[in-house]
Amino acid sequence: MHHDAALEKLTHDHVFAGARADESERRTWYVVALTAVTMIAEIAGGWWTGSMALLADGWHMGSHVAALGLAGYAYHFARTHADDRRFSMGTGKVGSLTGFSSALLLGVVALLMVWESGHRLLDPVAIDYRAAIIVTVIGLAVNVASAFLLGGHEHHHGHEHGHENGHYDHDHDHDHGHHDHGHHDHAHHAHHHDHNLRAAYVHVLTDALTSVLALVALGGGLWLGLAWL
Repeated sequence: MHHDAALEKLTHDHVFAGARADESERRTWYVVALTAVTMIAEIAGGWWTGSMALLADGWHMGSHVAALGLAGYAYHFARTHADDRRFSMGTGKVGSLTGFSSALLLGVVALLMVWESGHRLLDPVAIDYRAAIIVTVIGLAVNVASAFLLGGHEHHHGHEHGHENGHYDHDHDHDHGHHDHGHHDHAHHAHHHDHNLRAAYVHVLTDALTSVLALVALGGGLWLGLAWL
């Protein structure tokens, strides 16, 4: 009876993305807000100035608002359904499914970029390099700030749980023996890996690296005449 109660407590104590999921949720919504403000500013600026580069990057930022908003909603859903007994294994898997969805979205975007790049190579269009560089720098700054918000917390989160697990391991080993301790330690550690936060971090980091490559390509086109880049 005591074992069943302990198992039930363990199941519903770790309901979503670890002990610091509340902070992960706040940081994710900060990034959503930052990206949304940038999106609105770029779209408004694009309409005001007639800049296609600003308009395009504004809608591009909109796709990030959608993807990161999904990550934020996953935290909200897991938190608000934490005590719902229909989730017999807790709501932690919601974050993992959202991370998987984010990965699929990145894959789709990559395929669309391959298609558009092939089309541009066959049918080149005029490029306003200077305007595009300005927009790319803005996007890079936003993504670096977003990656710092999400990535810095991910590192702290993992480090903290390393200490927590160390303390937990000692107690569990004392009660149940080495074999059970090893098995439970593995499950406990795996459960605390926040796939939702990691996916959001990889999403913005990928876009930041893409912006760096875009700057290289735009610079090559502007100063070296290598428009194919």
